[in-house]
Amino acid sequence: MSVQQLGTFDDILNAWAEAKREAEKRAVWRLLARGGWLQACRDAVRRHDHPALQAWLDIDDATRQLILEFNGETTAQMARLHLRCGLIACGRFDPNVAPDESGFCKDLMLTLSDLPLRHQERDLTLTVLLVDTARNEGAVASLTLALLPHGAGEFYPQPELAFLRDATFQESEVNACRAVKTLGLWPPAHDVRWSLQRRDGKPVTTLSGPSLGAAFALGLGKLFGNS
Repeated sequence: MSVQQLGTFDDILNAWAEAKREAEKRAVWRLLARGGWLQACRDAVRRHDHPALQAWLDIDDATRQLILEFNGETTAQMARLHLRCGLIACGRFDPNVAPDESGFCKDLMLTLSDLPLRHQERDLTLTVLLVDTARNEGAVASLTLALLPHGAGEFYPQPELAFLRDATFQESEVNACRAVKTLGLWPPAHDVRWSLQRRDGKPVTTLSGPSLGAAFALGLGKLFGNS
């Protein structure tokens, strides 16, 4: 099964029903993390199918809630954020679905609507080395940091990478952001969006550990140093 086979919410439900063993369910969730959730939400937004999005937020729907929560609370929260942003992108301003003004959510709604991401003032690209634990190999990649106006001091990934980060990796993002702000380098009313692309053209499938923490801090310092 490939990510392309999980392009709709019906695909997700069918794949889950066919996954009888724990290992099979974990395989389905890996595909959801590697683009399945994003594709399914985008498909619903394209068709203005807000009932399909709302169904996954129904706490009384045991099957959907089991799928959402299978990989832990952190990823469940990210999946629900995708669903809420999808509803807003569909124009459904439900009082229980308050618009999220975070920079990440703005970019996520644009992505789900097939629109360009927020305009950047400038960017900076660094060469970094990733450790691909799935393939047991190192991979050279380009880390790009984009400086965005009209922000609130947020540091976040492009939507396609949101589910791929483990807790330690996310902690390295937070620490790098905090360190640069402590030095007084972060310009007011600006966000930074980061993206990552392997030089060999293979997809990024997982981001774990603190290895990019130093690159984040160095890149942010250089980006702001160009002000």
